[in-house]
Amino acid sequence: MEEILIYFSSHSEIDMTKRAKIIAKKIMEEHCLGIGIDKQRVKKLFDLAIHKDESVAKTGMDATFKAIIEPLNDSFNAADRDVYYEIFSYVIQLIRDLPEAVHIDETLKTFGLFTQQDLLDRVRNLVLPDKTGPAQRHDVKKVFVLSRVTIGADVAITSIIIERSKRIFPNAQILFLANRKNYELFGGDENMEIIPLDYQRRGGLISRLESWLEALESVNSETKDMEPCEYVIIDSNSRVTQLGLLPLVRDDTGYYLFEPLAHAGEKKRKLGEDVNEWLNKVFGGTTEDFTYPTLSVPARYNEAAKGFYRKLVKNGELTVTVNFGVGGNDDKRVRDEFEFEVVSHLIALGAKIILDEGFGEDEVERSDRILDRLKARGKTIVRVNEDLAFTTVSSADLIAYKGGIGQFAALISQSQFYIGYDSMGQHVAAALEIPELVIFNGYPSEKFSRKWHPYGNGKINIIHAEGKTETDMLEKAKSVLNEL
Repeated sequence: MEEILIYFSSHSEIDMTKRAKIIAKKIMEEHCLGIGIDKQRVKKLFDLAIHKDESVAKTGMDATFKAIIEPLNDSFNAADRDVYYEIFSYVIQLIRDLPEAVHIDETLKTFGLFTQQDLLDRVRNLVLPDKTGPAQRHDVKKVFVLSRVTIGADVAITSIIIERSKRIFPNAQILFLANRKNYELFGGDENMEIIPLDYQRRGGLISRLESWLEALESVNSETKDMEPCEYVIIDSNSRVTQLGLLPLVRDDTGYYLFEPLAHAGEKKRKLGEDVNEWLNKVFGGTTEDFTYPTLSVPARYNEAAKGFYRKLVKNGELTVTVNFGVGGNDDKRVRDEFEFEVVSHLIALGAKIILDEGFGEDEVERSDRILDRLKARGKTIVRVNEDLAFTTVSSADLIAYKGGIGQFAALISQSQFYIGYDSMGQHVAAALEIPELVIFNGYPSEKFSRKWHPYGNGKINIIHAEGKTETDMLEKAKSVLNEL
């Protein structure tokens, strides 16, 4: 740590960012060359990530997660999965040595986990062998399902686990440990309870592990008077447990970890298909038991969306919902011009368009640029908030929506088509069986894009940017839209 402090005292934030990126790049290069992981390099990044100066800490966190952790998991490669476990188990050991993380250390000790090797041995036993589910399913009273943390992944993967769990354990209460935002997409399900669990995606290393402690407390509270055979924990490969590295029950009795990277050879299969197959393998089932992602949007959102469309559509016009959000990953975008031309083409086709303004300053600014250009061309724009209140919208060329995901999901459900990038919206539309057009750009590999394809019963059109010019993609998009 002293080396980092001295360095920072005489170097700018830009220098520190560059230094963090260089360290991360070297770690990945050595892994790809088969040299192995240099713990000293990992320790240097760790020291940056826990720095008392927030700007320095951010450089370390960004380099650790964006340049190492996410690429390792996005590869869908078993060897990369193993390296992830090696690196993050070491990071956990470094965290638990900090004075302010003594509560994390003491909790891990109660599970008999004292060393990095203990963490690795445990997770490898979960990932590698077959593990058959409880024979007496009717005795299971509670099923805990862990959120994937990101909303899109919860729709694409966790919703399948929830729906299948209802059938696998017919007498059990389903408890979904998830961010409060999940109420907007799943809160309409009376057969499931959502236990609030707010993982700090933008938080520091300690706060991320404290989310695990929060989940552990919830599980212990809900099972304090129960026998181990009376409850099951299904981990969707959640960040809450750091993909299974952190335990939730002693001896992992009744704990089941979905590990998608184990399907390395199935590059053409979607994650939704992977999780269905895993559930069949663990709990028994056939191809007839396969389930698509599903949503349970609260009724108040659906009723508001229906009323909105009744006032919007007067002559049977095509209704299209659009979201150009990318979840903070700008590599998934094409360009402003592409987005503007897609919207302009829809207007030319006479469609009624609802454009989600997006989440965060960057997405809102990009949406505003589209709206400003449309206004300059004499188009009528009407802005609505989550309450969908308006004076008149029937003559609008475009409706700009600003509000929560629940109401936007309901708007998607009542529309006839959806357009967006590889992000949450594609999975919402697929779960609602709404035909859609999805643009995949900036993906690390073909396997990654195939895994994250939307999985649903509606018609899904995919445009892959690989090997295509922006003109090619725009022409392909127009061709799809012309068929509506």
